[in-house]
Amino acid sequence: MNKEIHEFNRARWEAGAQRWAECADRRGLWKRCPTEPNLVLSERELYWLKAIQNKNVCVLGSGDNQVVFALAGLGAHVTSVDISESQLEIAKQRAEELKLSIEFIRADVTDLSEIPSDRFDLVYTGGHVAVWVSDIEKYYSEAARILKTNGPFIVSEYHPFRRIWKDSKTELIVGNDYYNQGPYEYLQSDDILRPDEGKLKTYEFHWTFSDYLNAMIKSGCEILELDEFGNHVGDWEGAPLKGLPELFMAVGRKK
Repeated sequence: MNKEIHEFNRARWEAGAQRWAECADRRGLWKRCPTEPNLVLSERELYWLKAIQNKNVCVLGSGDNQVVFALAGLGAHVTSVDISESQLEIAKQRAEELKLSIEFIRADVTDLSEIPSDRFDLVYTGGHVAVWVSDIEKYYSEAARILKTNGPFIVSEYHPFRRIWKDSKTELIVGNDYYNQGPYEYLQSDDILRPDEGKLKTYEFHWTFSDYLNAMIKSGCEILELDEFGNHVGDWEGAPLKGLPELFMAVGRKK
């Protein structure tokens, strides 16, 4: 784990939190998630989450907390963990507006030492989290540590095949070797969604599909299901990605 890299990434999220929140406000999904969880969770994710009422659930790398709000709406007792204090403060205000009771913890996903082992019935993580994390094995081992035996560990992430392409409106051109995990260093603005050149140093890690799965296995979980889904191409994605899987899900169970 590289704490210095994580601090650079945290600082950028602190700087960009308000602009990210304004984008979320324009979309309006966070207000609807508690009653319409399908807006932010796939059919297969919802299948694994159907019995979480009154269960203790943790979301790691909670970001805009839309998944957190959806799980709370499904009746879970949710703990939201994120590295950005600003993101969590915005989420707290929104949770109050939605009248949701949620526990918020600021922590790096590779160091959850303030959370006891075997605390949660289910752990969920994903949504462009791993790209900011320098040690995916430590990240997933911490997730498994705080999970009860036989509890599900759900990872739902942006598909790694989409991270390798150069910006081009008309053709797919490989810009980054799929097997080069990084770190990739950038100087960017505080606009997370459309990052122009700026003064904020940030780092990305491009984990492969096998990196995700092996990290889950090494954490002490057996893999129960894999799924690839989604075909939306966002206007922030700089290549014609139609036909490539958008997201993937891996479900493990702590042995």
